Amino acid sequence: MGWLGNWDYAKVEPTPPWRGMQSVPRELRLAAAGTDLLLAQRPVREVEALRGPAFSVPPGEVAGRRVLPVSGDALDVLAVLRPGSASAFGLAVRVGDGEETLVGYDVPGSRLFVDRTRAGRSDFHPDFAGRHSGRLALDGGLLRLRVLVDRSSVEVFAEDGRMVISDRVFPRATSRGVAAFADGGTVEIVSLRAWPLAAAVSR
Repeated sequence: MGWLGNWDYAKVEPTPPWRGMQSVPRELRLAAAGTDLLLAQRPVREVEALRGPAFSVPPGEVAGRRVLPVSGDALDVLAVLRPGSASAFGLAVRVGDGEETLVGYDVPGSRLFVDRTRAGRSDFHPDFAGRHSGRLALDGGLLRLRVLVDRSSVEVFAEDGRMVISDRVFPRATSRGVAAFADGGTVEIVSLRAWPLAAAVSR
């Protein structure tokens, strides 16, 4: 379990009277990456017990932007996307009233990214808004994502946890939409399911 915070702005996050939060609990394992091994992460299986009724999105091509029949401020999203002609593609979560957090893939750079430049409040520190990314080769030409969305966090597990990005976000409570996007071309939704998540209660 990790701490989601950054000492550059941890003391000024707009969450009084508390500061910081823990990541979703994860399992760590060694995974093959060609002839190398890397440390991969995935959410513990117990997270699935929090799932409510599933949203299902039919397969199909997306050009530009497509609003999906999914909404919520706490979601577990499983998606498989096939690159088309787009230069960047992915999902926008916590969408509403000019706000969104982008979970995407930069095709020319072969990089997974989370872009929180429009994710909600960022005025508390100049370094908060931005885009975080990591190099990721696609296995079989597909991008496989699991995205855990919460009220003030977005955690992305790509390719079965071979690349993970966890970010804090501070959107309005009304920003609950989800969309697929494809910049400069198309992307294919191979499969996409999402579940609302109930609160986890410590015992």
